[in-house]
This record gives sequence, C-alpha cells and structure tokens, in this order.
Amino acid sequence: MSKKLLLVIIATVFSALLHAQTARCAFENLFTIKPGMSKPTVVDTINSRYSNIKLVNTESEKRPPYGSGGDSIVLETLTYKAGGIKIPCFNGTNNVLRMDFADDKLYKAYIGTEYSQLKYPDLMSNFNALRNSIKKSWKFEHEIKVSGSNVEGFGYAYTKNQEKTNKPETCTLQYVKIKGSSPSADKYILEVIWANLQNTRMEGSAY
Repeated sequence: MSKKLLLVIIATVFSALLHAQTARCAFENLFTIKPGMSKPTVVDTINSRYSNIKLVNTESEKRPPYGSGGDSIVLETLTYKAGGIKIPCFNGTNNVLRMDFADDKLYKAYIGTEYSQLKYPDLMSNFNALRNSIKKSWKFEHEIKVSGSNVEGFGYAYTKNQEKTNKPETCTLQYVKIKGSSPSADKYILEVIWANLQNTRMEGSAY
C-alpha cells in the first residue's frame, strides 16, 4: 500500500469518527443552562462542568427599559475561554463561552470554536452535524449570510414557530471566515448563539 493511499484512508476514517461523535449531540447538550437562570447559578454551572475554564472579560452597561417601565436594565456579559478544554459537540480549538444577562437573568448564550484553513473539512463536518441536531428541536430554518471588510460567513437562523412575537426564542448556527495576511492564514469561527427574552424586561430589544 502506498504512503499516499494510507494517508487518504487515515484522513477518511478520522473524518468519519469526528462526524459520528458530533452527530450524537443533542441540542440540550449544547446549553445545559436555561433562560431566566440567575447569574450565580449560571456561573456555578459553568465552573462545575469545566474546572479549568477562565473568566477573561466582564462588561456591563445600563439601558432604558424597553417599554416595561421601572429602573434601567442592567446588562452584563461574561466571557470565558476554555483553552484546551473540550466542549461537547464542538471539535475546534480556542473555545469561547459568552453569557449575557439582563438584571442578573440569563437571556443569551454563545459558544464558539476555531478552525484553521487546513481544517475546513472538519469545520463543515462539525457544522453539518450541529445543524442536524438543532433541526430536531427547531422547526423553522432560515438561511443567513455574514459579510464585512475582512469577514464572510454563512449559516442558519432557527425559530420554533413562525409567529412574530415580542419575546421570541431564537437559535443561530453559523461559521465566519476571518481573512488573514494570506489565504493559508485564514481561520474560521463556528458559532452557536441561543437567545430567549422570556422572564426579562427586554421584550422590545433586538438581543
């Protein structure tokens, strides 16, 4: 058997194993947290599940209430980096978790994982497996595109119904290509973003 053929076989088997592992992911495994959870509960959940995860940034601001009256809404974002820690269903590197709170209640969560240009086939395997998993819980799928000066991307936005409400629950799956100094330096970020305004005072916001 030639060395070239052996490498092709190894790559094919690895890709199949990667797909099989990711395909077993259920949507509920992507986010073990629930909408409206308090910030201390979310923080405890993250720290108990990922012992070496690091909180790398905290941002906060106040916004006027979106028609709900009362005091200003306190928004806070916690960003974690998982480094070499594996996150279920995400097989890239430099994993990032980001949690958004309104008045200490969770309303938005983000998971991102990075792939190099050379790992593009693995990115697409991960993307397609996540899509198949999400579609089991989210009936309505809409194609989206991302574009900018040095970024471009593609993905899908999901909802559970077609009705226009002021407190929708949404999920977005997308990958974004960030252009480097050369094509070989390009990288991709695979992202899943979940948001639910239920039990918050942000009904009129755009997340």
